[in-house]
Amino acid sequence: MLSRRELTASIGLLAAGSALATRASAQMAYADVPAGPWTEGGLLQRAGGKLHYAKLGTANSNQPPAILLHKLGGWMADWRQVAPLLAKGRQVIAFDLPGHGLSQWEGPAPYIQTLGETAATLVGAFDEMGLGQVDLLGTSLGGCAAVSLAAFYPERVHKLAIISSALNGARSLATISEKIDKAQTNLFDASGNPTPTDAKVLSQVFGIINIEPISAEGNSSRKQAGHWIQPSERGVAITDIVANLRRVEAETLLLYGALDPDYIKFRVSAETALKNSRTAYVPNAGAFVIQDNPAPTAAILAEFLDKG
Repeated sequence: MLSRRELTASIGLLAAGSALATRASAQMAYADVPAGPWTEGGLLQRAGGKLHYAKLGTANSNQPPAILLHKLGGWMADWRQVAPLLAKGRQVIAFDLPGHGLSQWEGPAPYIQTLGETAATLVGAFDEMGLGQVDLLGTSLGGCAAVSLAAFYPERVHKLAIISSALNGARSLATISEKIDKAQTNLFDASGNPTPTDAKVLSQVFGIINIEPISAEGNSSRKQAGHWIQPSERGVAITDIVANLRRVEAETLLLYGALDPDYIKFRVSAETALKNSRTAYVPNAGAFVIQDNPAPTAAILAEFLDKG
């Protein structure tokens, strides 16, 4: 027979489980997530939550799987036009990063979701999925997380593609507070929820051409990520990504949109830090190349992965 303490604890666990199931169900049912081309997918239980993934293509013993990581406030669907073009002769696996898309994280978002935590979560997923070496492709937040993964788990990364990513040195907590907490009142409401952004901002800040559809989907994916956007951005800001680039052993592609006025400023320091890299540009595209001009983006990425 259960003691009063045990009964109280059991009721608490049941209530917490019910709340988590309700929250997860609501998140999984979010209506605006594009279906994409994926043929298989699911959720992997990791410490702190469940990591959502999807697959396309057939595993090939001669080609490592290509892992696709999305931008800050994005979701795996950002890759849906590029993935089928990469999945010729290899398997591609896309992930929703912690707190984004259909990944389900327990409890409130932390103040900082570090890149190291995200990298370790992904490596845990690789282990559970039976993946050895992978080709790692990431943009924005995904590119920064990919750098950390390649830096600290070099044996797991065959090739690395860093696409339109903020490759900064580390910034202090005081600077983070000024630049993110206090300076983004136009992007988030008082509760920390993202507010819709004007499509014109994508053109002015990131050089995007196809601003209307990308802006509309971006507002949906940002709404889905909610309180996880700023913690993830703080995780980028507090990390010395340039130092991590120096640790990377994998052959690396730096990829930018030819019309990108923003991320291109990180090119020279990244090229200097990396041991083995080359740089390419997607024509007629701003910073979000996988969405702004997906076919040429996929062609450049496929050529990089297939070479050698």
